[in-house]
Amino acid sequence: MSFDMILPVTLAGLLSSIAAGLIEIFVFKKYRKPETLGIRINKLTSALKESSRLVSEVEGEIAERQSLVAELQRDAERYQQLVTINKEQVEAVTQLLQGELRKEGSKSFWKGVLVNFIFFGLGVLFSWRLVV
Repeated sequence: MSFDMILPVTLAGLLSSIAAGLIEIFVFKKYRKPETLGIRINKLTSALKESSRLVSEVEGEIAERQSLVAELQRDAERYQQLVTINKEQVEAVTQLLQGELRKEGSKSFWKGVLVNFIFFGLGVLFSWRLVV
């Protein structure tokens, strides 16, 4: 588009914009009904109902988050109590577990000896049977 064409197109756009504004002001406003008090009250009532509904939703979300925070605080307190087990209690539990492990270790040793002896005896019998 050349520079000679820009000026007429701009003027045409400006004039059509002014004409549309004048038509809006003089023609459409004349046929538009003014808002009555009843219409304005209905609009206000519906806006208040919507606001009330939104406030209720926000309150519900806040209550959910507060309950979640309370639950997290209870969990944190419970974990803190677990952490505060003193050294004596830890040592007592450790000694108890070590005693149990020693008992099981000696039982396991003798069971292993018995199983090895059985397989040794079976090996001797099998070897003797093959030779004889």
